Amino acid sequence: TQFISAELTDDQLLLLLESLERKIVSQQLNLVRTQITPASFQGGRDYFNSSNISIMMTQEEQMLTIALVELSGVQLQEDGSAVPRDKPFEAMAALFVALYALNILSG
Repeated sequence: TQFISAELTDDQLLLLLESLERKIVSQQLNLVRTQITPASFQGGRDYFNSSNISIMMTQEEQMLTIALVELSGVQLQEDGSAVPRDKPFEAMAALFVALYALNILSG
């Protein structure tokens, strides 16, 4: 088995702290789990349903979430596509684990 060795950056940790304070971790977890799919990491494009994020969050919370996702190696395009950058699988996996743990702990 292969272990994921990616770590979150200080900027990501600060954004996660703000997400925790705003009580939007569960929405972010759901978004990452359902919208950023493995197809994004196989050299293709995946489509990020931007209507889902706008329904769930205020504009400020949307910006926070987009920044968090983009710091994890996935560039969100205006057309709704999610384009992976350098080794996004490890970074997105680390983000997912952090969101998952925070969601359980903030329960």
